[in-house]
Amino acid sequence: MPTLHLLTGAPGAGKSTLIEHLAPYPFATVDFDELIDPIGELLGMDVRSSSASRVWPGYNRLWVKITALLLRAGEPVLVMCPLTPDEWKDGTAGAEGVPEAVWGRLDCEDADRRARLAARGWDASEIESALADAAELRGVVERGFTTSGRSAAGTAADLAAWVGGPRSTSP
Repeated sequence: MPTLHLLTGAPGAGKSTLIEHLAPYPFATVDFDELIDPIGELLGMDVRSSSASRVWPGYNRLWVKITALLLRAGEPVLVMCPLTPDEWKDGTAGAEGVPEAVWGRLDCEDADRRARLAARGWDASEIESALADAAELRGVVERGFTTSGRSAAGTAADLAAWVGGPRSTSP
């Protein structure tokens, strides 16, 4: 079975920005945010809001199923998500065909995160919550990749080397 790589990261780390830079590589890459519309909704609910926390386990299980479907292609899969390993484990409970995951953490300097989230219009309490999430993830996922002071293409190349290397151009 192909390898599943989970790249966690708190809001503002750069997960969504990296999608287009990972396209040249020989693995499927998806981001939890890709199912959410531009105003933060999925099926009419703002799933990013803490008021939606009751649906988060179901949303996580949906991604576990999507991941299992992608793995059927026989290639490595990189899933970018805001989850901890324990939250992923809860989402995979009872699911079939999902292998153990290799974990990495996408991160950035706290000052960069503040600036990125402020540019999105986040208020101070939302930014502080994201900073707390980043601190928690630093404590539970050792392998880290930074987006601070780096180009998105450079970070993507590091991730590609971790997941499976560059796409071959030979026939």
